[in-house]
Amino acid sequence: MQPNMIPHFEPGQIDLTALRQGSVLFATLSDEEAWELIGLARQESVPARQSIFQVGQKGDSLHIVLEGRVKVSLSSEEGKEAILSILSAGEVFGEMSLFDGEPRSAAVTAMEPCRFLVLRRQALLPFLEKRPQVMLELIAEMSRRLRATNTLVGNLSFLDLSTRLARILLNLVQQYGKLTDQGIVIGLKLSQEELGHLVGVSRESVNRQLRLWVEAGVIAHDHGSLVVCDSDALFREALAP
Repeated sequence: MQPNMIPHFEPGQIDLTALRQGSVLFATLSDEEAWELIGLARQESVPARQSIFQVGQKGDSLHIVLEGRVKVSLSSEEGKEAILSILSAGEVFGEMSLFDGEPRSAAVTAMEPCRFLVLRRQALLPFLEKRPQVMLELIAEMSRRLRATNTLVGNLSFLDLSTRLARILLNLVQQYGKLTDQGIVIGLKLSQEELGHLVGVSRESVNRQLRLWVEAGVIAHDHGSLVVCDSDALFREALAP
């Protein structure tokens, strides 16, 4: 299925305030500059589980998430998947190929129905050249992503499963947590297989560790969502030995 391309749209379809809060590209732009940049983009929408692009695919565009969430991942020759990050509204992806013109270095897949702004290299680079501060913010975001990937690789190499999984859950709490009477509900629903892809182990291994935490009262399940009932215990698990 091809993305539903919507090349022209009205300003009212874009929540500029929300975009500024979540996107390094828009954070420092004036209203006039922001709408100018939006005018250079096209809009795309895709259904859940739709591939946005694959590793090795030619790339000359940057995507900004307007609605929904995507996962950035790599797969081994045996078909095992490692999720590098999960991106939501305001966040960008595809920026590396935009700058260096090289093929895509990771796969991106919609986790739920998504809508994007898509900016082509030939349109965005002239805009950024006139605004070096915005370009620096984008480069800084790329650096943060690289550091996060380095941390992920280090965690997979040196930390045990419970520590890695606890750190992933605390990161999800920070991004998607909502305080309730039960505890902190993680608003992003991930299957045990997807959690396994985040920590580099099998679904069965994740299932065993989650069961131990459920029995200990650290977490609970609520209609498909994970609930952190004892965040102090999860923090202790997250501390490297």
